[in-house]
Amino acid sequence: MPSPSGTARVDEVSPEALVLALSTVVRPTSAAAVFAMLAAARPTRLLLAYIICGFAFSAAIGVLVVMLLSGWTRPEAQDEARAVLGIVIGAVSLGYAAGLLSGRVQKPAGDAQDGGLAPDAGSWVGRQLAALSVPRAAVVGVLTHLPGLFYIAALNAITNSTSGAAGKIVQVGVYNAFWFALPAAALVLVTRRPIELQDFLRRLTGLVFRHEREILIVAAGLLGTYLVVKGVVELLP
Repeated sequence: MPSPSGTARVDEVSPEALVLALSTVVRPTSAAAVFAMLAAARPTRLLLAYIICGFAFSAAIGVLVVMLLSGWTRPEAQDEARAVLGIVIGAVSLGYAAGLLSGRVQKPAGDAQDGGLAPDAGSWVGRQLAALSVPRAAVVGVLTHLPGLFYIAALNAITNSTSGAAGKIVQVGVYNAFWFALPAAALVLVTRRPIELQDFLRRLTGLVFRHEREILIVAAGLLGTYLVVKGVVELLP
């Protein structure tokens, strides 16, 4: 039952959104950006610009989407519309997993050197990271946190979890806090253990990158199956 005040109670927090948020903590592209900023002359300013602009953009998009999902249909038809949206997202996720498995879809490309930390030097993001400045770090913060399949699925789950606007906004903020946990941790540790932090990022992201295809196939397959089954069950009379 939604809270009358619109605040998010523990029983109204979407466990689906929390699981999806945890899956965003370590992503090769964002880790590459953090690694590049740690190697720059003034990493603190770069990290602050990256986090503030990226978080503001991503959270604003999230709030906008959940509000649109909450109000785009009549109240009595909202549950059905969200179930259908969940099925569509699930089908796309399954298609992505199948494409990766068959080789028709390629995983995001990275540089095989340096533990997979460097994005394609010819890409726009790669060029921004090659000559970092505060404005460029801010732009990269946005580009490495553009809404993707998992974020849309999480926003749909958040919309279904509570009717209160405040509760939805809080959950969007929590999701993005997880998404920006790695750069936030780097900001805290950059003045204390910068060398150890870079080494940790190199090893952790290298491990993720080497198994990225398998991780994406399993994650997208599980997400898609869950959303399709859940949506079908919700549509049954």
